[in-house]
Amino acid sequence: MRAWCPRCDAVRPGETSCPVCATPLASVDDPGLGQPRPDLPPPPEPAPAPGSPPPSRLRIGLALATLVVAGLAFVAGRSIARPAAPATAAQATTTTSPDPGADRRQLGWTARAGGLTVTAVEASRLATERRETVATVTFRIRGLPADQRVLGLRRLRLLDAHGGVFASVEQRQFGRERGTPVESVEGRPGTWRVVTGPAPRLSALARIELAAVVTVQPRQQTIQLDTSAPWPAGPRMQAVDPGPRDAILVDSSFVRVEGVQVRLQVTSAFVRDGLAVVAVDATSGFRGVPGDLLPIGAELRDGDRVLCARTKLLGDDLNQQFVQGLVLACPTRPVPRLTLALGAGAGLLPLDVTLRP
Repeated sequence: MRAWCPRCDAVRPGETSCPVCATPLASVDDPGLGQPRPDLPPPPEPAPAPGSPPPSRLRIGLALATLVVAGLAFVAGRSIARPAAPATAAQATTTTSPDPGADRRQLGWTARAGGLTVTAVEASRLATERRETVATVTFRIRGLPADQRVLGLRRLRLLDAHGGVFASVEQRQFGRERGTPVESVEGRPGTWRVVTGPAPRLSALARIELAAVVTVQPRQQTIQLDTSAPWPAGPRMQAVDPGPRDAILVDSSFVRVEGVQVRLQVTSAFVRDGLAVVAVDATSGFRGVPGDLLPIGAELRDGDRVLCARTKLLGDDLNQQFVQGLVLACPTRPVPRLTLALGAGAGLLPLDVTLRP
């Protein structure tokens, strides 16, 4: 008889409980010293201790389970590890630096003609709400007369290296002149931006052709406002009577529709200490043509000093054409007379240049 621990599957001679797990020991028959059981394979140890019991079913089951788990882990490990190389390659592809000429490009292309200097400063690409990729090109123009504002660029063409169109641009009618509309860049005087149609990578842009700059006609017609009465000091505004000569007629040569005369009239004027406000109505006689714009410019002067200026495009919103006009609000000290200068229509400043690297 031998004392055997059923939990540790070990013989504990001379003990009543297992010294390792404290399990009560069981008594088993001794088949004989050095005589392995005939129904089991020899033990794996080269020299087993005499009297050691044969391996139990529990130990064999645990060994088989270990082999199965190891095999499953090996297979699973290989199946997981196989796509690791393509994933690493894909990650390396997405983290490479983008094409520097794809979405932003510094240009600095300059040309001079007729006293004007035009520079294509930079180009960039952006996505619209319709998921189209369009381009913007920024231009800097120097040498403009002080009283003229840029409205557009005449015969603007953006070309690639093969002479094809890089990107299309919009065309609008400004009075009798046609051109691509521009928008001023905030905080950068003398700088305008053009928005194109769908555009490829900016590295494909090779040259820019430009025939003329479209500007507002000079503000040459004037209306005098008598402001000699004392100006109030508080927030209350004092009305100013513009008098009988409160309107001008726009020259029909600046309007594409024959027989149309646009009347610009001062409908109201107010002053208070530190501020003068003048409202100009431009609805009389103007009906407009869809897609056509009539630019008007106005500035308020104290003698030869310009207090403030503004330009408006009539016809920009045909739903509001019967209430179109503009309002000037100019900071100023009290003066006995103010001069409102008006201009209408568009003119051209010829260039006929090609901008390229």
